[in-house]
Amino acid sequence: MRKVHISLTVILSAVFVLLGVFVFRQAYLRFWETLCDFGRSVAYYFCGIFGIEHSIVPTVTEYSKVLQWEILLPSDFAGFQSTAADYFALLFNKDNFTAWGQTLAVTLGNAAKILSILLPCIVILIFAVKRLYAKGNNRYNKDTLPLKAFKKTMSVTYQPAKRFVLSYLSFLKEHGAVWICWLVLWAFHLDAASIVLSALAYYFYFAVAFDFVGLYVQICKLLIDLQFTFRYFPWWVLVFAVYPLFHRWRKRIAVNRLRHNEARNCGFINELPIVSITCGSMGKRKTTMITDMTLSQEVMFRQKALAIIQNTDLKFPCFPWLMFEKELRSCMEHGTVYNLATTKEWVKLKRQRFLKHRNPDLQLYGYDYKRYGAIYDDALKISSLFDAMETYAQAYFIYVIECSLIVANYSVRTDNKLIDGGNFPVWATDFFSEIRRKSRHSHVLDFDVLRLGKKVLENNPNAGSFEFGVVAITEIGKERGNNLELKEVKKGGDETNQKNDLFNSWLKMCRHSATVDNYPFIKVFTDEQRPESWGADARDLCEIIQIASSGDMKLALPFYTVEDMVSEWAFNRFIRLYYDFRFRRGDNTLLVYLLKGVTAWLWKRNARIYNRYGYSILKIEKERGTMDGKPEKKKYYLANGKIYANRFSTDCFSDYFNDTAKKSKVGLRDYIEYATEKASVEELKMQNSYFINGLYKDADGSA
Repeated sequence: MRKVHISLTVILSAVFVLLGVFVFRQAYLRFWETLCDFGRSVAYYFCGIFGIEHSIVPTVTEYSKVLQWEILLPSDFAGFQSTAADYFALLFNKDNFTAWGQTLAVTLGNAAKILSILLPCIVILIFAVKRLYAKGNNRYNKDTLPLKAFKKTMSVTYQPAKRFVLSYLSFLKEHGAVWICWLVLWAFHLDAASIVLSALAYYFYFAVAFDFVGLYVQICKLLIDLQFTFRYFPWWVLVFAVYPLFHRWRKRIAVNRLRHNEARNCGFINELPIVSITCGSMGKRKTTMITDMTLSQEVMFRQKALAIIQNTDLKFPCFPWLMFEKELRSCMEHGTVYNLATTKEWVKLKRQRFLKHRNPDLQLYGYDYKRYGAIYDDALKISSLFDAMETYAQAYFIYVIECSLIVANYSVRTDNKLIDGGNFPVWATDFFSEIRRKSRHSHVLDFDVLRLGKKVLENNPNAGSFEFGVVAITEIGKERGNNLELKEVKKGGDETNQKNDLFNSWLKMCRHSATVDNYPFIKVFTDEQRPESWGADARDLCEIIQIASSGDMKLALPFYTVEDMVSEWAFNRFIRLYYDFRFRRGDNTLLVYLLKGVTAWLWKRNARIYNRYGYSILKIEKERGTMDGKPEKKKYYLANGKIYANRFSTDCFSDYFNDTAKKSKVGLRDYIEYATEKASVEELKMQNSYFINGLYKDADGSA
C-alpha cells in the first residue's frame, strides 16, 4: 500500500506542475511582475529613508500588463465617484423596482412549475412505499433483495474507496512536506502569492510616499488578481473547508464559556469553609454537586501547591531547586518520604547535616549561600533557606504525588495526568479537553483514619495516616446520625460509636495536619437529604447548601439552533415510522436501512454535542450550619463534559441490594396480585404493615 501511496503522490505532483505550465501560466507571469514591483518599492523605500538621491519610479501604482481589465469598476477614483452616484440614483428608480418585480415573478413561476411536477411524484412515491411495506412478516433479521444488492455494491465500491482515501490521508499526515508543497504550488497557481507580494510592495511604497489616492488603484488591482482566482477556484470546496473552521470557532467559544462557569464554581467553592453539607430532596443532584466540587477542589489544591512552589522559588532565585526536587522525588520513589510529616523530617535532617558539616555541595547542591544569601525578609518575618526548603518540599509533595487527592465513601473517577519530561512536571487538568487521558479513581475512605478516639478496627494500620486531601462523604447523616438517633448511644460504651470515636474533634482540628504556608490543603464535602439528619455538634461547623432547583439543560455552543431542530425533527419523524415498521415486519429493508443510518448519525452527533458542551444551573441557598442566619442565594454550574463523564455512580450503595436480591428466590412477577379493585382482609394482612397489624391487634383486644 505504501508504494501505491508514493506512486499516487508522484502522479498528483506531476499533474499539478503541468497545470501550472499549461493552465495557470498567467499566474506565474503576474508573480514575476509583482516581484519586479516589490524590488522597485524596496529600493524606493531605502533610498527615501536614508535620503539617497535616486531616479527610481515605483511601478506598484500602475495596473498589471499581464492580466486584462475585466472588472466593472472605473480605472480612477474620480470615475468611481461619478459611477457610484449614477448607481444609487438608478437603485431607487421606479423602473428598476418594476424590472426587479417582473424578474421575481418569472422566477416564482418557474419554481411553481417545477413544484407542480415534483409534488405528484412525491405523493405517488409515498403511497407506493406504504403499500409495499404494509404487509407484515416474521422473517426475523432477513435482508430484502434490494438491501442485499445495496450492501454488496457498497462492499465492492464505497468501502474500499473509503479505506483507501483514509489510508492516503494518514500517509499525507505523516509526510507533511508533501501537502505543504502542494499548498504552496496552488497558492502560485491561483495568484495568491502575487496578491501577498503586491500588498508588500505597496506597503514599502506607501511608507515613504503616503499616497492615499493610490489606494483605490490597489483595490482595483486586487479585484483584477482575484478574478483569476474566481475563474479557476472550485468554490464548492469551501463547504468542506469553511464549516470545519466555523465549527472550530464556535467550539472554542463553547469551551471558554464552560471554563468561565468552572471559574465561577471555583470562586464559590473557595468561599466555603473546610466542612460543608449539601442538602435537597431526592433527585436534586446532591451527590452530583459534591462530586463536581470535589473534582474542582482537587485541581485547585494542585494549582495552590504550584503557586506556593513559585513564590518560594523566588525567595531564593539562585538556589538549584531542580536538584532539590530530583532528590525529593527519589526519596518518594524509595518510600523514605511518603507524607508531609516525613517530608518535614527529611528537610530537618538536611538542616542538621548542614549545620554539622557546613558542606553546601552535599546539602545545598553547590549553592553559594555566602554570595546569594540564606535568609529572606518579607517585611513581616525573617525566614531561613531551610524554612523555604521545608515549605517548598511540602508543596512539591502535594503537587507531584501521582495519585488522586480524593478520599471518599464512594468511587469518583478522575483523569488528571502528570506530564513529566524529566524536569519540572506539569499537570493536565482541563475538564473540557478533547484529549482522552488515563483514568484513576478516588481512595477508599477508611473512617478509622478520621477517628481520633476509638477505632472500629483495633490497631488499624491506617489510623493517624490522613493529613491532606479532599474528603467526600455521601449520606453523612446515615453514617453519623443525629442527636435523636444517638440518644441511647453511650460515650463510655465498649464498642466504637459516634460519641466515642472523636470524629467531630477531627473535623474541628483537621486543618492542622494539612496546612502548608498558612493554607489548609483539606476540604470535606458531604450530602444528606435534610441538614437535621447530622448531629448539631458537627453541623454547626459547616455551611449548609440547599439545592432549591435544578435547571434545564443548556448549550454553550453558539449558532446550533438549526442543527438541533433538524436532528430533533429527523429523529421524531423516523422513530414513529421505524417502530410502526418493527411492529409489522421482522425483516430488514433498504429504505429503513438508509433512513436509520442517516438518523442515527444525526442523533449521535447531537448527543455528543450536548454531552460535551451542555450544562445546567443549580439554584442554591447557602446558610450557616447553626441555621439562624439569612440564606444567601447562589448559582452552581454543572457541565456535562465534566461531571457526567463516568465520574461516579449515583447508585453507589446498590451492590448491597443486589446481594440481597440474588439471595432471594422470588421476583416482581412472584408477588401476589390483588384479586379485585378492593383489598380483602387476607390481602391487607399480607402487607405486613405496622398500621394494618396495629388495627387488627387493637380489634382483637390484645393491645
